[in-house]
This record gives sequence, structure tokens and C-alpha cells, in this order.
Amino acid sequence: MIENNRSDYEKEKEARERRLRAYAEEIQKQILDSSGEIVHQLVEERHNQGLTQSDMAELTGMMASNIARFESGGRVPTLLVLQKYAGALGKHIELKVCDNME
Repeated sequence: MIENNRSDYEKEKEARERRLRAYAEEIQKQILDSSGEIVHQLVEERHNQGLTQSDMAELTGMMASNIARFESGGRVPTLLVLQKYAGALGKHIELKVCDNME
């Protein structure tokens, strides 16, 4: 009886952990998608201003390799990085809290 309860507990625990991982992965994907659009807009603005990644490194104080990683969009950037990059372009990042529109 105790072994059955333990086995059931372990199965439920594993199922909860899988659900939590799937939920966290979906949130990460959504954030990556939305931050990717912001990064795309910033990179487009950099191009419009005729600036290079090296220029951005100098203007932001970030390493050129970090600028390249930021622009590749493979990771969710921090708000600080977004602000530094946008500020170097004479822009700002605006955040707002909205109702869930699903």
C-alpha cells in the first residue's frame, strides 16, 4: 500500500514537472518572439542611421561580440541591454502592462 502511494506520488510529481517545463518553454518562446521583433526594429534603425556593430559597441560600451549576439536574436535580451542599444540610437524602450488578449 505504501509503495503504491509512493509510486503514485512520484508519477504525479513527474507529470507536474513536465507541465511546468512545457508552460515555462511556451512563455520563453512568446517572450523570445516579441523581443525578437523589438531587436529587429532596433537593428533596422541602426542600418537606417548608417551605424555598424562596432559603432554600436563604442556607443553602448558593450563588446562587439555581445552586440552581434544581441542582434542575432537567439536569446531574450535584458531590459538594460535593450535600453542601452535604443539609447545609442536616440530612441527609448516603452513598456506597458496590458490585459491578457488571448
